[in-house]
Amino acid sequence: MKLVELLAQKEDVLVQKWLGLVLGEYPADAVRFLGKKADQFANPLGHNYSTGVSGMFRSLRVGEEFELGPVLEQLMKVRAVQEQIPSKSLAFLFGIKRIVRHECRKEWTAEIEQEWPEFEARVDGLALQAFDLFMASRERLFQVRLRELQSGSYLITDHMKCPSAMVREEKKRQKTES
Repeated sequence: MKLVELLAQKEDVLVQKWLGLVLGEYPADAVRFLGKKADQFANPLGHNYSTGVSGMFRSLRVGEEFELGPVLEQLMKVRAVQEQIPSKSLAFLFGIKRIVRHECRKEWTAEIEQEWPEFEARVDGLALQAFDLFMASRERLFQVRLRELQSGSYLITDHMKCPSAMVREEKKRQKTES
């Protein structure tokens, strides 16, 4: 059996495990909500994660360049607005290697072992593409915050603790500590 065939055979299990890994980063209450199968309007974040993880897996399984741009970009936008360092935000991408090895251990053959480096290279390539999209989203977010600070529009929402207000408070705190 080839690795591509094995991945196709176990796709549902592997995608669910990978999605569980992603959602496992959230508190238990959030996981119950995010994990529900709902449409994109009732549960947009859960929908983005579910669509993104299954799309990424299909891309890895097929082994060819799969049109992943919009799906991956949307997922990276979600990850970029969360207050995490990039390595933590993107670590879940590498988790699929461990999940595949664990879930497919019974069917593992010498032929699959020879195909494994190519699969790992695809995962690494996906992670690099995701990193570029993640950083582009962070840059856009930074530019929006900067424009808010420059224009003074943060004054409207200052009492609501919007992101730009938090940045401004942090800058004030840094100045007083210096």
